[in-house]
Amino acid sequence: MAAPLPRSALRARDALVLQHLSLADAVASAVARRFFPLVEREDLIQVAREALLRSVLRCKAGEPAEPYLRRCISGALQHHLRDRVRLVRVPKRVHEAGACPLGHISLDGHAEGEPCLLDQLASPEPELPGGSDAQALALEQLVDQLPAAQATALRLTILEGLSLRAAAERLEISAMSVQRAQKKALEALRQQLVGAG
Repeated sequence: MAAPLPRSALRARDALVLQHLSLADAVASAVARRFFPLVEREDLIQVAREALLRSVLRCKAGEPAEPYLRRCISGALQHHLRDRVRLVRVPKRVHEAGACPLGHISLDGHAEGEPCLLDQLASPEPELPGGSDAQALALEQLVDQLPAAQATALRLTILEGLSLRAAAERLEISAMSVQRAQKKALEALRQQLVGAG
């Protein structure tokens, strides 16, 4: 068992923790954004703060504490992700077969004698006659008003259901360019709809 710290060391530790608390939260938030929705931000903040508390005692006097603490916090978060979080993506064919490993839940998978989760979902509202054609025509007219690059990105990714990568390969541009064009198109459509409403 470690010997208790003297009061002066505890005060110095507490001051260092309070000084770098925002650093721990920022590093945890960045990791949470990167792995959203696989991990909860609050869980990562807790791990980061615990790492900060453990690491401040090992800071060397006379050296800046932030780079060392950042490395310790990042390392603790990486260990947490490795040991506690399932970052495995299930292959589509396995997911569609309903045999998801590692405890993943599939809507079309079910336990012996229990109904499928898809069967328990409420059925969609019936469409009004002729309504869907009119809506599709109105949407197509709005899309036609967009710049060509934005309209093409929107048609490929949203209307045709291609992934960003597949759309990028078809257009021979980067996936990031497709995503930017898609976002601009959606924002323009949103503004047109708000203006019309």
